[in-house]
Amino acid sequence: MEDFGASLKEGLGTLGSMSVKGFDRAKQFSQEKMGSAVKTEYDQDYMALSGRVESTRTWINSTSNAARNFLQPNVGARLEDMFNEKVTAAEGSNNQNIRELASKIPIRKGSAIDKRQSYSEILGATMKQGGIEIGDSTQAGQSLLEVGTTFEKIGMLEREYLSDVYSKFFKPFSNHLQVEWGTITTEKRRLDLARLDLDAAKSKVRGARTPEAMQQNEQKVRECQAAFDRQYEQTKILLTDADRKSAEFTVYLEELIRSQKDFHEQAHKMLEDAYSKMKK
Repeated sequence: MEDFGASLKEGLGTLGSMSVKGFDRAKQFSQEKMGSAVKTEYDQDYMALSGRVESTRTWINSTSNAARNFLQPNVGARLEDMFNEKVTAAEGSNNQNIRELASKIPIRKGSAIDKRQSYSEILGATMKQGGIEIGDSTQAGQSLLEVGTTFEKIGMLEREYLSDVYSKFFKPFSNHLQVEWGTITTEKRRLDLARLDLDAAKSKVRGARTPEAMQQNEQKVRECQAAFDRQYEQTKILLTDADRKSAEFTVYLEELIRSQKDFHEQAHKMLEDAYSKMKK
């Protein structure tokens, strides 16, 4: 209903500039809300398709947000990355004012998700510093140096993993169909307006009091019906294409699993090696 309200607002314009068409749309919409007007219903296939695409959009966005939190749990760092990404994207904008504004912001470009020192590296560096201070001639010092070196390696591996996941999963997954969805939203609104025009024209036919008015209104119905049919087909084509492409983002999920598997296998081997050395 929110989308439909936006469609109506878009179709009406301001009250001061409301056209006859805008008035007819507002009247039809009001009568539908009160249950006193006949409304053209979209067929079940269209409604199912539209609902599936909208649901896909919603859950891709939700999953993207959750994935960002997973990849960067630190809120401050996460917000910094999001801001940097927005600015980097703005530098490629078609709007010159936006490009100029973005170019004046002295920040690191893009996400720094793989540039920051990881928690494993921090832990490893702390352990190594402690091992050096205590001295490698003691068992405690040797152990701290061994484990610290291992965690530093795991931390560096983690940064490689984050870079891999970001470029091969998160970025393409979160951007998937964004342009198409913008176009679909516009076309769905146009379809809503075309449907209002059609039903408003049909209502006038039922209220015609003279043969001349009847003939004129019937011609208007035919014109509105043709416009509605064209917009309906255009919108359905876009939805069908988006629905087909939605299956493609499965490959991005596969990349996430692959990256996770590779990282944990290598980290496990490093820990096994360190454990074996310490048990000798």
